[in-house]
Amino acid sequence: MLTTLLAFFAVLGTTVVIHEFGHFAAAKLLGMRVDVFSVGFGKRLFGFTRGETDYRLSLLPLGGYVKIMGMEPEEEGADDPRAYHKRPKWHQFIVLVAGPAMNIVLALAIPFTMAMFFFKTSAYLNQPAVVGAVPIGSAAEKAGIKAGDRIVKFAGIDNPTWSKVKDYTAISDNKPVPVTVSRNGAEVSLTLLPTARQIEGNTFGEAGLWPEGIQAVPPVVAEVVPGTPAAAAGLKADDKLVKLDNQPIPNFYWFKDSIQAYGDKEVVLGVERAGKVIDVKITPRRVGDDVQLGFQRGPLPPEPTITERKSFAGAAKHAWDENIRIIVLTGQVFKQIFSGQRNFRDSLSGPIGIARESGKAYKYLGIEGLLTMTAVLSLNLGIFNLLPIPVLDGGHILIIFIETFVGWFGLRLTNAVKATFNYTGFAVLMILMAFVIFNDVSRLLPGGGDKKQPPPPPPPASAAPATPGK
Repeated sequence: MLTTLLAFFAVLGTTVVIHEFGHFAAAKLLGMRVDVFSVGFGKRLFGFTRGETDYRLSLLPLGGYVKIMGMEPEEEGADDPRAYHKRPKWHQFIVLVAGPAMNIVLALAIPFTMAMFFFKTSAYLNQPAVVGAVPIGSAAEKAGIKAGDRIVKFAGIDNPTWSKVKDYTAISDNKPVPVTVSRNGAEVSLTLLPTARQIEGNTFGEAGLWPEGIQAVPPVVAEVVPGTPAAAAGLKADDKLVKLDNQPIPNFYWFKDSIQAYGDKEVVLGVERAGKVIDVKITPRRVGDDVQLGFQRGPLPPEPTITERKSFAGAAKHAWDENIRIIVLTGQVFKQIFSGQRNFRDSLSGPIGIARESGKAYKYLGIEGLLTMTAVLSLNLGIFNLLPIPVLDGGHILIIFIETFVGWFGLRLTNAVKATFNYTGFAVLMILMAFVIFNDVSRLLPGGGDKKQPPPPPPPASAAPATPGK
């Protein structure tokens, strides 16, 4: 819990402070009066004053704020020529856009720096999507995809890498995905329907597509859990599982996915023991949405990874590509929401959700995962704040354009109109905040989401490697 809170404060605090620093720096450079620059909210703990600005550390470590004189409608009576409302509209515009711009700069700077000094990714992610194994009963098997197929088109993307296949599978839960594969010199058009999988209230799509090149190491039993189907069937430590209903087991991942198709149905395992292969009948047990046998596996070989230090140009391209990737995927999710294909509730997280994801990012991927989470949140915060919604920076920018437009006709927006505009936006944001917090809490309640231990989240290529994905 403490680790999760610290990770949350680090991620949210960094993104909000850098946002406010953008406003602060622009206002200072343009000669505006800045009364307060605070790291954190609430009661002032300590700080110092330089010029007219109080630089402070406040009690609640949930970001920060900057107070620029004359920025609120009720302050527009101030006569100080350095006040925000006394400055030209283009000065006001620069101050407003500087906050989101700093978030976008941070979102680019993190993957750029990581790529320059520590680029590490799963080797298969940037390779052509050649299928190495298709689990029994998986969405891929039902679609007719076979081992050896090369995916030449996936969700409208030509010649996708495994990274693209993973991304678009994850956001296509229970949604048909057009797939074209090259098989024996001919192209075959298929339709894939990824299975919806819930992990702690978040829904992802799974297809059962395993890339070519995964090391062919059948699972080995390290320990049998008493009172489980594995114990009842007589499995023993050091048993090697080589066949599942007479089908060779290429690797542990294939086996783990394939056994899901047998829930509570007897299956015959080919088990290599003391140099001989014997048949063992076993009936798996369904636990929630998972089908289990009840043994601990032996260690798996390390996944092949690529570790390098990219050039300046290579790091810049990587940072740009990662941000475009996130923007495109987010756009696809919102497109699904507005078209009715995706539940709005399942797609939105608030502070509790961000805290949980920050904690998981640090737990599974360490400081690199936390940095990646910070970059993603910073990009989303920057773009969200540019939306023309009252109270947000985009809403203030909209007011500037409206004031400029009506000014051409000798008119002006009154303080009362601008205050009403802001209060309306504030009320909408509070309703939205209440909704996302309720949504976050409901996921923590019994039945609010799959409580199984989730796998490591699939990071972008600048973070530590993920398990080859489905």
